[in-house]
Amino acid sequence: AMTYESLRGILRRMHQRQDEGVLRICDLGSAGGVNSVSLMRIILAELRGSLGEKRAISVAFEELPSSDFNTLIQAVTQHQDTLWAPNNVSTAFVARSFYEPLFLKNTMDLALTYITLHWMREAPGKQLPSGEASNKSWTIAGETGMPKELYAAWKAASKEDLTTFLELRAEELKDNAEGLFVMVGGDEWSQWSYGTNLAEAQKHAEETNSEIVLPEAVRTSTRALNLIPAENRHPLKTSIFTAAIQRAVDRNEVPPSVLEKAYVPYFLRTHEDVMEAINAANERSGIAGGVLELVELKSSPVVVGATGNETEDDDSAADLGWSIHAHAIQATSGASNQEMECIKKHYMQAHRDHFDPKQGVCIPFMYMVVRRTPRTCSCSSTSTSAAEESCQ
Repeated sequence: AMTYESLRGILRRMHQRQDEGVLRICDLGSAGGVNSVSLMRIILAELRGSLGEKRAISVAFEELPSSDFNTLIQAVTQHQDTLWAPNNVSTAFVARSFYEPLFLKNTMDLALTYITLHWMREAPGKQLPSGEASNKSWTIAGETGMPKELYAAWKAASKEDLTTFLELRAEELKDNAEGLFVMVGGDEWSQWSYGTNLAEAQKHAEETNSEIVLPEAVRTSTRALNLIPAENRHPLKTSIFTAAIQRAVDRNEVPPSVLEKAYVPYFLRTHEDVMEAINAANERSGIAGGVLELVELKSSPVVVGATGNETEDDDSAADLGWSIHAHAIQATSGASNQEMECIKKHYMQAHRDHFDPKQGVCIPFMYMVVRRTPRTCSCSSTSTSAAEESCQ
């Protein structure tokens, strides 16, 4: 819903360009495929129904090679007779990271990624760049307890990741083609990541002799200042994942080393971070005026898992949070399956203690729309390498 009108505008402009040949669309970070198929239903309804688009369409679904590709392929291909064939759509699958080249230059009409781009290519981890000992009682970049020096290292790595991603997509997009990229982040507060609100994070900073490392845009946001604990719920001073692991450590169910090692390799960028990455991608292109134009950049806090039910609790938000983060916590911490079950038990209880399912959890989402600036010559995927080199 957050990007619906922006997506409709992109599709309308793509339809109006009327480039020859097949329309090529890619969905990056397709995971199990269910959400990707739902997104394509919306896109096809707009293109075929509202706009009357007649060209054949090719959709490529990208996911990491380490993912369960059988699940993705099955989720997509089971709709061959009911969705793809009736709409003259061919499908393909790409088993690579979106931090690598994926398609031929100047061939893509639309690039999409929904809620994946905050995941990093290779997060710096919990060791200070200087090698000195530091506080490791955190799991999410930006939460209280993370050393400022380390936060700066994560921020720099995140900028490099996004810059690389944008450079690659700029190469692959056709002239005036656009990309719509959604991620968790923005100039707002994340209750899963940082706790109930800024005041609680500040209390934790005072108690642990640490500091708030988050940028001013997040610290001064409306939700950071105004979110309050729900009635009959305890305030949360750290990320929900740190709180859960700490409970397990305190009860001697997992060793302290699990918390010392555990982290989730994503970074919640601000608007400024995105602008810096776009500028860097344009500067590194060496082309006057750059290769990408920012069309739109917006963020909004979204309440996840709010039931509005006045009589029953609901664990849907907790289940969602666990499904997203558990694998990363186990992979980085080395926790055994049995230890993860203990952590999950405490995580579910902590979620009930701190968040009211009737009100949900406040998570920020951000999206950008970028447009490929026209090249100075006309190239296609069949161009010779020499012609491609001369094309800006």
